[in-house]
Amino acid sequence: MMKIYAKHLLVCFVAIVPVMMATSCSTPQYLMKTSGGKAIDTRLVGDWEGSEADNQIKGMTKHWKMQRTADGRFVLDFKATMGGETQQFVEEGSWWVKDGKFYELHDNSGKTDTYEYTLLNEDQVRFKSISLGVSHEIQAYEFIDTRIKGTDHQ
Repeated sequence: MMKIYAKHLLVCFVAIVPVMMATSCSTPQYLMKTSGGKAIDTRLVGDWEGSEADNQIKGMTKHWKMQRTADGRFVLDFKATMGGETQQFVEEGSWWVKDGKFYELHDNSGKTDTYEYTLLNEDQVRFKSISLGVSHEIQAYEFIDTRIKGTDHQ
């Protein structure tokens, strides 16, 4: 009786352990490493755009185009309008993901913004700020990036 129990236990162990190891140790297919060793989510690579009003600063509207490349670099082209005046500026830097969070290091300031991110579908991503390198009136900053159709930088 004991031999049968031990045999069944061994069969269960042999069948379950590889499944557990495959699911716990596997890296999702959409994650890859840059040459610098940081992980990027390939679903975020490409050209994106977004806009918001009164989300960080009351009375300000912003529109942006963001290009995220597979090597972990980004170029962000912003237009901000407040009081009838529009300013345009470009920021560059690096981006990566870790533990379900999105990080954006800005070359000009040397500061990193950290966001939770959620893919709403293959063409929209919601970002919710965790910490921002620059202070704003409203720290609970949330926005959606939408993929620009017809471009592909993967």
